[in-house]
Amino acid sequence: MSETVTSTRPAPRSVLVLGGGIVARCCALRLQEQGCAVTLVAKPDATPPSWGNAGHIASEQVQVLACLSTASRVVTDLFPRGPVALDWRNIQAWLPWSFRFLHACRPVTVRQGGSALKSLMADALPAWKRLTETLGQPDLLDPQGIIKLWEGATAERNTIASLQADSGPAIATRVEAGLIDTFNRSLSSPVKAGVHFGGTAHITSPRDVLDRLLARFTLSGGVHLPATALNIDHTAKDVRVRTTDGDLVADRVIVACGVRSGDLLPQVTAPLIAERGYHVEWDHGGGWTLPNVVFEDRAVVVTRFGPRLRATSFVEFTRDASSPDPRKWDRLEAHVRELGLPVASAFSRWHGSRPTLPDYLPALGTLRHTPRVVAAYGHNHLGLTLAPITAELITAHLLHGTPLPTAFNPDRFSLSPLFSRNKKDSS
Repeated sequence: MSETVTSTRPAPRSVLVLGGGIVARCCALRLQEQGCAVTLVAKPDATPPSWGNAGHIASEQVQVLACLSTASRVVTDLFPRGPVALDWRNIQAWLPWSFRFLHACRPVTVRQGGSALKSLMADALPAWKRLTETLGQPDLLDPQGIIKLWEGATAERNTIASLQADSGPAIATRVEAGLIDTFNRSLSSPVKAGVHFGGTAHITSPRDVLDRLLARFTLSGGVHLPATALNIDHTAKDVRVRTTDGDLVADRVIVACGVRSGDLLPQVTAPLIAERGYHVEWDHGGGWTLPNVVFEDRAVVVTRFGPRLRATSFVEFTRDASSPDPRKWDRLEAHVRELGLPVASAFSRWHGSRPTLPDYLPALGTLRHTPRVVAAYGHNHLGLTLAPITAELITAHLLHGTPLPTAFNPDRFSLSPLFSRNKKDSS
């Protein structure tokens, strides 16, 4: 953590932000309100990954997932037994990535990455509170936390292990017997034990958050160009972005395009994988008033968004453009029926790609060979959680030269000759 990357150029007056998800919108709003002239370049997308997730601000998830214990779960949790899926139609997408993942599982890398992630997560929820206050909508954040429940024979052992694990700023407490009974009166498959994580939260409406971010951005004077970025041309004086709606020129550009980010960075090794998630959503007809919950044995998260319930799951390694696997939705719907959750409508189905780097850490900061280009991608399943704090850090980095942790250095995959390869083979 002592070595850092610092922005030494003068503070930019104009910034292009490429991307339409939660990270891009947070960065665009923060910079615009700090006095920059910001253009957000993104085609409208009604269902981006930042809309389709569980809405959980996961302050408790401070453990880096690039570790050997996670690697072993690929065998034990492989679909259809569990939530991990390898798209064998696109082995060329995830096989090179998996070698980089194993390289990132070295103890020294895990320690350094874990320290940086834990520090970042400590301010994730406070940053969300600051953002919702900025938007004038504190009710967009539900601070009641989340409950994790176990149904199987190892429920008590798993509960104890969860209570003893490092939860960062979150506070883990055992779910009382009375609440377990309340859940079991509503469920067809009884649960045996659970843990409540205080100091975490949920977004009450992902759609409202995305819409309000964009509305506040444009109200503050920001420009939204509904186009797709195609190419970045970096010069000593400025940076030019070619889009489907013409060329744009600015002092700096922030690349926050999710899984597409690597396509815009030809001089950078950005081995992003599309880590696909799935959800089903339906009306609960007023039949579910219990807290948001993770059914750990099933790896299914159930979140209430007003009159709707959403069940999310799966970690599918593939290409973003590959067709979805209907068996994942079928499995989710089967879990809903087995749990006895109230269903008062047909299911709607969604899939989306999380942008994941092999060490499961984001890429944040100025690029070494193109210092007018700034990275803000690779947040994997923590994109929603880390979006506001990412925007605060990137803004301080650009405007004040504030250093960023070396663990998030966007050039870090370019620095290892062992894994140097053509970007097309690893993105």
